[in-house]
Amino acid sequence: MSPDNAARETGLRLRATLRAVLSPGIWLVLAVQLALAFAMHGQLPADDASLASTLTILLVATGLMLFYYLQAGAFHGLTLSRETLAVTDVARAGKAVFAAFVWLTLKAGLLLALVMNVLILLAMLLTGQEIKAITGALIPRFGIALGVLSFVFVYWLPFVFARREFRLFPSLKAALQIAWDRLSLSPFLALLILGPVLVSYFLPGDVPLWVDLVISLAGGVMGWIAYIYCIEVLPAQAAPTAGVAPEA
Repeated sequence: MSPDNAARETGLRLRATLRAVLSPGIWLVLAVQLALAFAMHGQLPADDASLASTLTILLVATGLMLFYYLQAGAFHGLTLSRETLAVTDVARAGKAVFAAFVWLTLKAGLLLALVMNVLILLAMLLTGQEIKAITGALIPRFGIALGVLSFVFVYWLPFVFARREFRLFPSLKAALQIAWDRLSLSPFLALLILGPVLVSYFLPGDVPLWVDLVISLAGGVMGWIAYIYCIEVLPAQAAPTAGVAPEA
């Protein structure tokens, strides 16, 4: 890498870090994410039919929808400006992309579930083991697998929101192509995405809740740095359209 390119790359990384750390909108998303993690860590009342259990489920579901809305707003807002992200920017930007983002997330989740089921079926056929044994071996490594997948497709959401391309397969294909073209510059993103995952994987299973929350917070900040870095380095994009409609 030439000195000019190295200086530009350092500047992009520093700018992404500062934008993430100094953006109140991002800290709002992280706060909601941690609150949801804390709420889901607790146990439901023993009587599943009780009013308390129903209210808990409704509150968690409402919190999850709020988190998706704020996350969509933050993703979108960061592509509209190169400045830090205010809380009001998140609230305004989420309206235009929330439905498309939820629909895209559902499709991606279904695709992931399909791929996992196919892999489990192949493992059963090749090893002759029962599904319990295979899933038992996979569950401890699921976080690592998701981390690797997030790293491979690190440019996916930045591309989706920069181009307003909410079709699943075209956006995945484009993200892979961008990642391949920038493979030599990937160690920085690997550190941001895989670092917290590896720390969580090697920690003992009985760590206090506050340790999990601190690691989640650090991982969240690093994930947002990665997202901002990716939208900064994407090639010049076409002008965004006035609105976004989810793919049928």
